[in-house]
Amino acid sequence: MCEATRKTDVKIIRETLKNAGLHIISKNEIDKLADVAMDAYENYPLHNWFCGGTYNLFISKIIMKISLKSMFDNGVIYADSPELNGFAIWLPPPFSGNKTLPFLFNGGIKLILKSGLGIIAKLLKYENYAMSLKKKYTNHEDWYLFNLSVAKKSQNQGIASKLMRPMLELCDSGQFVCYLETNKEANVPMYEHFGFELAHQGVIPGTTVNHYAMVRKKSIKTN
Repeated sequence: MCEATRKTDVKIIRETLKNAGLHIISKNEIDKLADVAMDAYENYPLHNWFCGGTYNLFISKIIMKISLKSMFDNGVIYADSPELNGFAIWLPPPFSGNKTLPFLFNGGIKLILKSGLGIIAKLLKYENYAMSLKKKYTNHEDWYLFNLSVAKKSQNQGIASKLMRPMLELCDSGQFVCYLETNKEANVPMYEHFGFELAHQGVIPGTTVNHYAMVRKKSIKTN
């Protein structure tokens, strides 16, 4: 496992996670996965800001589907089971942000047509801010937890632990730092439970949205 993670070979890591009892996502499950995320992220502060202040399920789902499609080939996307009660997206180093062409190809044009250029400006503003912090604290030499979502009906049932522990063990065996960000203070203790430490607390410039950047150092043991 150490060698697989150090080489950031996502195919080997997917197979390792599959052998650990997790469900590796296929392309035909992306739409269902976006539904899980939208259920979990209802009224999430960042998405509310993207949508002009009020949560918009349709727009948020387009954004999530763009992310899933853009990251499918190079990321590690897996669920707790084929029932898709929860899922995680991990991106290998040296991820430093989404590329323009994949974004447009995977739904960005549809997003512009539905919501206008203003939402694109917000997405770019957030990504530039988030990636600048990520570079500051990890120099992009981290495994990046881009998303962790558990459907509301399945929360508080140990699914987050089921999703997190095998990948954290892989990162430990490869001696990798892990990184994530969240926009809800209530999420910080959960990630601290998995060994992450709060590296930065602030507000996204020009907004009222809080931003918490968290780093997990090498070889942290979890319960």
